[in-house]
Amino acid sequence: MMVPLGLTTTSQAVNQMNATSMRGVPSTPPIAGGGDSAIWVPARVVRVPGEGTVSVPAHWERHLDGRDVYVPSLVVRNPATGATETVPAGIRPPTDQRIGP
Repeated sequence: MMVPLGLTTTSQAVNQMNATSMRGVPSTPPIAGGGDSAIWVPARVVRVPGEGTVSVPAHWERHLDGRDVYVPSLVVRNPATGATETVPAGIRPPTDQRIGP
């Protein structure tokens, strides 16, 4: 932080620093949902056949025609080993009927 040099008193410099540090911070726009056909899936731990359990991050899924949903690619983590794996995006059954991420 630069304080102008010259005839500035210590109290003026302190007042300028206080004013600068107290000004508002710009806010970011709200995160846009995926629209009417999107559903929010909270983070969860799921069992993967042959691999144990994995942590799946929270994400948006998009309803397609019929009962299936489009799931984006996800990076899942095995809590026991810390190993990560990318699950490719694709069309899957709804979350409550799905085996795995």
